[in-house]
Amino acid sequence: MTTDATGGRLDFGPEPEYPPLLKAEIMALPEGERVIVTWSGGHGPHEYHVHWNRGEPYAQTEEEHRQGRVDVEKWLTYYVGPRRPFTRVWAVAVRRTE
Repeated sequence: MTTDATGGRLDFGPEPEYPPLLKAEIMALPEGERVIVTWSGGHGPHEYHVHWNRGEPYAQTEEEHRQGRVDVEKWLTYYVGPRRPFTRVWAVAVRRTE
């Protein structure tokens, strides 16, 4: 994952090969959890952190977090579904080192 000059997220890479999260799973994500999002408009995938505001989960960039800003258009459970054209959200897989 890389950021642009303003700290905004750039493309993460290909979408994960595992299924996206269901709405109930998104609602259970903790503050700060890393997620990959492909938006309903076809943008992404991008990596974000989960931020809770007024009881709803939002995608937040590091720059938005530093500024204390919430982009209400990055609502993670609005128009969410398993296939295109819906917004899809994946938890970032943790790689184990052995």
